[in-house]
Amino acid sequence: MNRIFNFNQKFSIRIPILVAISFLSIISLLILESAGNYKTEIFGITFSRSQKQILWIFLGLLIFILIQFVRLRFFHEKMVFLYLFFLFIILLPFFSEATKGAQNWFMGFQPSEFGKIIIIISLAKVLSDNKKRLDNILFLAMCLFLVLVPIFVFILQRDLGAALIYSTILLPMFYWSGVKFYLLAFLVSPIFTSYTILYLNIFNSHTNQYGYPNTLLIIYILINFIYIFNFLKVNRIGKRYKLIYLSAYFIFNILFSFIVSSGWENLNQLDSNRARDLVGRIENFIIPSLNEFSGGWHIKQSMVAVGSGGVFGNGIGKGSQVNLRFLPEADTDFVIASIAEALGFTFIFLIILISYNLFYWLIFYAQQSTNIFNSLLIIGFASMLFFHIVITMGMAVALAPITGIPAPFLSYGGTFTLTCFGMLGICNNATNNK
Repeated sequence: MNRIFNFNQKFSIRIPILVAISFLSIISLLILESAGNYKTEIFGITFSRSQKQILWIFLGLLIFILIQFVRLRFFHEKMVFLYLFFLFIILLPFFSEATKGAQNWFMGFQPSEFGKIIIIISLAKVLSDNKKRLDNILFLAMCLFLVLVPIFVFILQRDLGAALIYSTILLPMFYWSGVKFYLLAFLVSPIFTSYTILYLNIFNSHTNQYGYPNTLLIIYILINFIYIFNFLKVNRIGKRYKLIYLSAYFIFNILFSFIVSSGWENLNQLDSNRARDLVGRIENFIIPSLNEFSGGWHIKQSMVAVGSGGVFGNGIGKGSQVNLRFLPEADTDFVIASIAEALGFTFIFLIILISYNLFYWLIFYAQQSTNIFNSLLIIGFASMLFFHIVITMGMAVALAPITGIPAPFLSYGGTFTLTCFGMLGICNNATNNK
């Protein structure tokens, strides 16, 4: 069965999905009238960003409806082809010019956005087809490799936001498929080790104050100590296995510490514009406040915008940070700060409630699904959208790194908006065809 469409499938739109799409899209259009009021000419016709966003929303709705008649089994059957196609399209930006320092665009679209759908399909297919191999560390490493390949490409393209977002699907999808917690800890511990080592190296190279990094290191060591202590108390795991596991755990993390530390030192010694730009991006990603004219400036202006909005906001088009163009990327990366300044904490809280309602029901739908592949699709897309929301909210108040990540259905952008509609379209399809 290679047919893509089945027009006999059940068609109904889940209320939580409809509410989230409608409410967030309306807020986006209201904000873009002031935050993104730039003019663009297409075929001799001048459009504002809000008018272009209306077009993207309309196309997104068409895609959402069309996906309801797609056989999800088709994605399962064609996973290898889709993944190879995905690897091909994310290489295309290497043949185009860099945009705002990152080389992640090709002919007006971002391949990494469309790739978010394919990477989740690929991981869902591999995990659902290999339920009996979930306790095999080599199999899990292979799954990890599927995601690490594009992440490595995005790092070379200096698109750290895409690299971060792609990594967020691993833990939720592994956990949902039934991977043991201690295996998850083994696989993800190098990520936290690498972050800690990078933080120490960057902080110590810019200042002589050692208090905060040392505190971070102590917290990291304490967390590892508590985890290891609890692991040793597990009775169902043999002593020999525990010894092998902990030995591999320490060796793995020490190896990553050495690789990251030496790699960072070598990168700093490279005398090229590309290397210096990548160093600056990583520094702004890890510690944005170090550079007040880059990551630090963004955070400062964002927090001023959020604070000035108060509870009920200054009104649409009346905020000084947005109107006077002090807030960078007010219609994309920092759209949350724009909303806070114009509509206040009341609307931010409403966005949080609607997002919570959406994710609650997506998890419920995943639990109800009898098809593990469909269930993993829902969890994967829910995880990715969830982290988009969390990171953009955190960026606005200096609780998350500056990564160039847009907010679902709120930020301006064609490729990302269509991708969000595609994600929820597949989730809606999966709930109707369990």
